Amino acid sequence: MTWVIFLFGSGAAYFIGIGLVLISLLALHAYDRKWSVRIAMLVAFLGMVLVTLSATPLPYWLYGVGGMLSLAWMVAERSTNKCAQGGRKWLRLSMSILCGVFILVEVQNVTPVTLQRQSLSRLYIFADSVTAGTGDSTVTWPTLLARSYGVEIHDYSQMGAKAATMARKANELALDDGCVLVEVGGNDVLGSTSASDFERDLDKLLASVSGQGRTVLMFELPLPPLYNEFGRAQRRIAEKHHTRMIPKWAFVNVLTAGGATVDSVHLSRQGHELMAKTVWNVIRPAFETKN
Repeated sequence: MTWVIFLFGSGAAYFIGIGLVLISLLALHAYDRKWSVRIAMLVAFLGMVLVTLSATPLPYWLYGVGGMLSLAWMVAERSTNKCAQGGRKWLRLSMSILCGVFILVEVQNVTPVTLQRQSLSRLYIFADSVTAGTGDSTVTWPTLLARSYGVEIHDYSQMGAKAATMARKANELALDDGCVLVEVGGNDVLGSTSASDFERDLDKLLASVSGQGRTVLMFELPLPPLYNEFGRAQRRIAEKHHTRMIPKWAFVNVLTAGGATVDSVHLSRQGHELMAKTVWNVIRPAFETKN
Protein backbone atom coordinates (compact mmCIF):
# COMPACT_ATOMS: atom_id res chain seq x y z
CA MET A 1 0.00 0.00 0.00
CA THR A 2 2.86 2.40 0.81
CA TRP A 3 4.30 2.22 -2.69
CA VAL A 4 0.85 2.84 -4.21
CA ILE A 5 0.41 5.96 -2.07
CA PHE A 6 3.84 7.19 -3.09
CA LEU A 7 3.37 6.38 -6.77
CA PHE A 8 0.09 8.25 -7.18
CA GLY A 9 0.12 10.66 -4.25
CA SER A 10 3.55 12.12 -4.96
CA GLY A 11 2.95 12.65 -8.67
CA ALA A 12 5.61 10.08 -9.61
CA ALA A 13 3.08 8.16 -11.73
CA TYR A 14 2.73 11.17 -14.02
CA PHE A 15 6.42 11.45 -14.84
CA ILE A 16 6.94 7.67 -14.99
CA GLY A 17 4.03 7.45 -17.43
CA ILE A 18 5.50 10.13 -19.69
CA GLY A 19 8.86 8.35 -19.47
CA LEU A 20 7.28 5.11 -20.67
CA VAL A 21 5.75 6.86 -23.68
CA LEU A 22 9.14 8.38 -24.56
CA ILE A 23 10.82 4.97 -24.20
CA SER A 24 8.29 3.46 -26.61
CA LEU A 25 8.97 6.25 -29.13
CA LEU A 26 12.73 5.66 -28.91
CA ALA A 27 12.20 1.91 -29.30
CA LEU A 28 10.17 2.45 -32.47
CA HIS A 29 12.89 4.70 -33.87
CA ALA A 30 15.53 2.02 -33.23
CA TYR A 31 13.51 -1.14 -34.00
CA ASP A 32 10.68 -0.43 -36.43
CA ARG A 33 9.50 -4.02 -36.76
CA LYS A 34 6.18 -5.73 -36.19
CA TRP A 35 7.10 -7.29 -32.84
CA SER A 36 8.70 -4.08 -31.57
CA VAL A 37 5.60 -2.08 -32.48
CA ARG A 38 3.41 -4.37 -30.38
CA ILE A 39 5.68 -4.09 -27.35
CA ALA A 40 6.09 -0.34 -27.78
CA MET A 41 2.34 0.19 -27.99
CA LEU A 42 1.82 -1.84 -24.83
CA VAL A 43 4.45 0.20 -22.97
CA ALA A 44 2.99 3.47 -24.28
CA PHE A 45 -0.53 2.44 -23.27
CA LEU A 46 0.68 1.64 -19.75
CA GLY A 47 2.34 5.03 -19.61
CA MET A 48 -0.85 6.77 -20.68
CA VAL A 49 -2.83 4.90 -18.02
CA LEU A 50 -0.37 6.07 -15.34
CA VAL A 51 -0.64 9.68 -16.50
CA THR A 52 -4.44 9.46 -16.45
CA LEU A 53 -4.59 7.90 -12.98
CA SER A 54 -2.02 10.30 -11.53
CA ALA A 55 -4.77 12.94 -11.05
CA THR A 56 -2.35 15.64 -12.18
CA PRO A 57 -4.55 18.76 -12.49
CA LEU A 58 -3.58 19.84 -15.99
CA PRO A 59 -5.99 21.97 -18.06
CA TYR A 60 -8.76 20.00 -19.76
CA TRP A 61 -7.72 21.24 -23.20
CA LEU A 62 -4.20 19.87 -22.76
CA TYR A 63 -5.51 16.44 -21.78
CA GLY A 64 -7.87 16.61 -24.76
CA VAL A 65 -5.09 17.42 -27.22
CA GLY A 66 -2.93 14.70 -25.68
CA GLY A 67 -5.70 12.12 -25.89
CA MET A 68 -6.55 12.82 -29.54
CA LEU A 69 -2.92 12.88 -30.66
CA SER A 70 -2.14 9.68 -28.75
CA LEU A 71 -5.11 7.91 -30.33
CA ALA A 72 -4.10 9.02 -33.83
CA TRP A 73 -0.52 7.85 -33.23
CA MET A 74 -1.49 4.44 -31.89
CA VAL A 75 -3.94 3.84 -34.76
CA ALA A 76 -1.29 4.83 -37.32
CA GLU A 77 1.29 2.48 -35.80
CA ARG A 78 -1.03 -0.52 -36.20
CA SER A 79 -2.62 0.50 -39.50
CA THR A 80 -1.85 -1.12 -42.88
CA ASN A 81 -3.14 1.93 -44.74
CA LYS A 82 -0.32 3.55 -46.74
CA CYS A 83 -1.49 7.08 -45.89
CA ALA A 84 -1.47 6.29 -42.16
CA GLN A 85 1.93 4.63 -42.45
CA GLY A 86 3.31 7.71 -44.19
CA GLY A 87 2.21 9.90 -41.27
CA ARG A 88 3.90 7.80 -38.59
CA LYS A 89 7.12 9.83 -38.66
CA TRP A 90 5.30 13.10 -38.00
CA LEU A 91 3.01 11.58 -35.38
CA ARG A 92 6.02 10.20 -33.51
CA LEU A 93 7.66 13.62 -33.62
CA SER A 94 4.44 15.25 -32.44
CA MET A 95 4.16 12.77 -29.57
CA SER A 96 7.75 13.52 -28.52
CA ILE A 97 6.99 17.24 -28.47
CA LEU A 98 3.76 16.60 -26.57
CA CYS A 99 5.65 14.65 -23.88
CA GLY A 100 8.06 17.56 -23.55
CA VAL A 101 5.16 19.98 -23.11
CA PHE A 102 3.57 17.75 -20.46
CA ILE A 103 6.85 17.70 -18.54
CA LEU A 104 7.46 21.46 -18.79
CA VAL A 105 3.91 22.32 -17.72
CA GLU A 106 4.11 20.25 -14.54
CA VAL A 107 7.78 20.50 -13.54
CA GLN A 108 7.22 23.95 -12.02
CA ASN A 109 4.77 22.38 -9.57
CA VAL A 110 7.28 19.85 -8.24
CA THR A 111 10.06 22.38 -7.66
CA PRO A 112 10.80 22.93 -3.93
CA VAL A 113 9.54 26.19 -2.46
CA THR A 114 12.22 28.84 -1.88
CA LEU A 115 11.34 31.66 0.52
CA GLN A 116 13.10 34.99 0.78
CA ARG A 117 15.11 35.74 3.91
CA GLN A 118 12.98 37.62 6.39
CA SER A 119 12.80 38.14 10.14
CA LEU A 120 9.50 36.46 10.91
CA SER A 121 8.90 34.93 14.34
CA ARG A 122 5.33 33.61 14.21
CA LEU A 123 3.90 30.60 12.40
CA TYR A 124 0.12 30.25 12.10
CA ILE A 125 -1.12 26.75 11.28
CA PHE A 126 -4.55 25.91 9.83
CA ALA A 127 -4.75 22.16 9.41
CA ASP A 128 -6.58 18.88 9.98
CA SER A 129 -5.72 15.80 12.04
CA VAL A 130 -2.51 15.08 10.12
CA THR A 131 -1.22 18.04 12.14
CA ALA A 132 -3.57 18.01 15.15
CA GLY A 133 -3.02 14.32 15.83
CA THR A 134 -5.59 11.79 16.91
CA GLY A 135 -6.02 12.90 20.51
CA ASP A 136 -3.47 10.55 22.06
CA SER A 137 -0.35 11.56 23.97
CA THR A 138 1.87 11.92 20.88
CA VAL A 139 3.59 15.30 20.71
CA THR A 140 2.58 16.89 17.43
CA TRP A 141 4.95 18.46 14.93
CA PRO A 142 3.99 22.10 15.69
CA THR A 143 5.07 21.58 19.30
CA LEU A 144 8.28 19.89 18.17
CA LEU A 145 8.95 22.76 15.76
CA ALA A 146 8.55 25.31 18.55
CA ARG A 147 10.85 23.37 20.87
CA SER A 148 13.57 22.67 18.33
CA TYR A 149 13.74 25.96 16.45
CA GLY A 150 12.26 28.58 18.75
CA VAL A 151 9.38 29.49 16.46
CA GLU A 152 6.32 31.09 18.03
CA ILE A 153 3.53 28.71 17.03
CA HIS A 154 -0.18 29.48 16.79
CA ASP A 155 -1.71 26.11 16.03
CA TYR A 156 -5.38 26.11 15.02
CA SER A 157 -5.44 22.58 13.63
CA GLN A 158 -8.44 20.38 14.44
CA MET A 159 -9.30 16.72 14.06
CA GLY A 160 -11.69 16.21 11.15
CA ALA A 161 -11.23 19.76 9.87
CA LYS A 162 -12.23 20.66 6.33
CA ALA A 163 -11.50 23.81 4.37
CA ALA A 164 -14.81 25.26 5.60
CA THR A 165 -13.84 24.57 9.23
CA MET A 166 -10.57 26.43 8.89
CA ALA A 167 -12.22 29.26 6.92
CA ARG A 168 -14.63 29.90 9.81
CA LYS A 169 -11.77 29.76 12.31
CA ALA A 170 -9.58 32.14 10.32
CA ASN A 171 -12.46 34.59 9.96
CA GLU A 172 -12.63 34.89 13.77
CA LEU A 173 -8.95 35.82 14.11
CA ALA A 174 -6.89 38.97 13.65
CA LEU A 175 -3.50 37.73 12.49
CA ASP A 176 -0.27 39.67 12.93
CA ASP A 177 2.79 39.48 10.70
CA GLY A 178 4.17 36.01 10.24
CA CYS A 179 4.08 32.88 8.16
CA VAL A 180 0.80 31.02 7.58
CA LEU A 181 0.80 27.31 6.77
CA VAL A 182 -2.31 25.60 5.42
CA GLU A 183 -2.57 21.81 5.49
CA VAL A 184 -6.18 20.99 4.80
CA GLY A 185 -8.35 19.33 2.19
CA GLY A 186 -7.89 15.62 2.81
CA ASN A 187 -11.23 15.36 4.60
CA ASP A 188 -12.88 17.27 1.77
CA VAL A 189 -11.46 14.93 -0.87
CA LEU A 190 -12.29 11.75 1.04
CA GLY A 191 -15.63 13.05 2.32
CA SER A 192 -18.75 14.38 0.67
CA THR A 193 -17.48 17.85 -0.25
CA SER A 194 -17.72 18.65 -3.95
CA ALA A 195 -14.77 20.16 -5.76
CA SER A 196 -16.69 23.42 -6.27
CA ASP A 197 -17.56 23.68 -2.57
CA PHE A 198 -13.94 22.94 -1.66
CA GLU A 199 -12.81 25.72 -3.99
CA ARG A 200 -15.27 28.18 -2.43
CA ASP A 201 -14.24 27.29 1.14
CA LEU A 202 -10.53 27.38 0.35
CA ASP A 203 -11.02 30.79 -1.27
CA LYS A 204 -12.55 32.09 1.96
CA LEU A 205 -9.75 30.60 4.05
CA LEU A 206 -6.92 32.07 2.00
CA ALA A 207 -8.68 35.43 1.76
CA SER A 208 -8.82 35.56 5.57
CA VAL A 209 -5.19 34.58 6.22
CA SER A 210 -3.57 36.54 3.40
CA GLY A 211 -2.39 40.09 3.92
CA GLN A 212 0.57 42.41 3.99
CA GLY A 213 3.33 41.15 6.25
CA ARG A 214 2.26 37.52 5.96
CA THR A 215 3.80 34.76 3.88
CA VAL A 216 1.22 32.07 3.09
CA LEU A 217 2.18 28.50 2.27
CA MET A 218 -0.04 25.53 1.52
CA PHE A 219 0.64 21.83 1.13
CA GLU A 220 -0.58 20.61 -2.25
CA LEU A 221 -3.05 17.76 -1.84
CA PRO A 222 -1.96 14.21 -2.71
CA LEU A 223 -4.95 13.07 -4.75
CA PRO A 224 -6.52 9.67 -5.41
CA PRO A 225 -6.82 8.68 -9.09
CA LEU A 226 -9.30 10.75 -11.12
CA TYR A 227 -9.74 13.45 -8.46
CA ASN A 228 -8.08 16.03 -10.71
CA GLU A 229 -10.71 18.70 -10.15
CA PHE A 230 -9.75 19.14 -6.48
CA GLY A 231 -6.19 19.78 -7.60
CA ARG A 232 -7.33 22.28 -10.22
CA ALA A 233 -9.41 24.09 -7.60
CA GLN A 234 -6.52 24.22 -5.15
CA ARG A 235 -4.09 25.57 -7.73
CA ARG A 236 -6.55 28.20 -8.98
CA ILE A 237 -7.18 29.55 -5.48
CA ALA A 238 -3.50 29.45 -4.57
CA GLU A 239 -2.68 31.51 -7.65
CA LYS A 240 -5.50 33.95 -6.90
CA HIS A 241 -4.16 34.68 -3.41
CA HIS A 242 -0.44 34.43 -4.31
CA THR A 243 -0.05 31.42 -2.01
CA ARG A 244 3.09 29.33 -2.36
CA MET A 245 2.41 25.62 -2.82
CA ILE A 246 4.59 23.03 -1.12
CA PRO A 247 4.84 20.16 -3.66
CA LYS A 248 2.78 17.11 -2.76
CA TRP A 249 5.82 14.84 -2.90
CA ALA A 250 7.13 16.59 0.25
CA PHE A 251 3.94 15.61 2.08
CA VAL A 252 3.92 12.08 0.67
CA ASN A 253 7.58 11.57 1.55
CA VAL A 254 6.55 11.97 5.19
CA LEU A 255 3.48 9.72 4.93
CA THR A 256 5.40 6.89 3.25
CA ALA A 257 8.52 6.96 5.43
CA GLY A 258 9.02 3.83 7.52
CA GLY A 259 7.03 3.98 10.77
CA ALA A 260 5.82 7.53 10.06
CA THR A 261 2.09 6.78 10.31
CA VAL A 262 -0.22 4.71 12.45
CA ASP A 263 -2.82 4.13 9.72
CA SER A 264 -1.26 5.37 6.44
CA VAL A 265 -2.56 8.90 7.13
CA HIS A 266 -2.16 10.00 10.76
CA LEU A 267 1.37 10.57 11.96
CA SER A 268 3.21 8.56 14.59
CA ARG A 269 5.87 10.09 16.85
CA GLN A 270 8.43 9.50 14.11
CA GLY A 271 6.10 11.03 11.55
CA HIS A 272 5.61 14.19 13.58
CA GLU A 273 9.37 14.52 13.99
CA LEU A 274 9.86 14.12 10.25
CA MET A 275 7.09 16.61 9.46
CA ALA A 276 8.64 19.17 11.81
CA LYS A 277 11.93 18.86 9.93
CA THR A 278 10.17 19.02 6.57
CA VAL A 279 8.29 22.19 7.46
CA TRP A 280 11.38 23.80 8.97
CA ASN A 281 13.38 23.14 5.81
CA VAL A 282 10.71 25.06 3.88
CA ILE A 283 10.20 28.03 6.22
CA ARG A 284 13.76 28.41 7.55
CA PRO A 285 14.80 31.32 5.29
CA ALA A 286 11.84 33.40 6.51
CA PHE A 287 12.92 32.86 10.12
CA GLU A 288 16.66 32.83 9.57
CA THR A 289 17.53 36.12 11.23
CA LYS A 290 15.60 35.01 14.31
CA ASN A 291 17.47 31.72 14.67
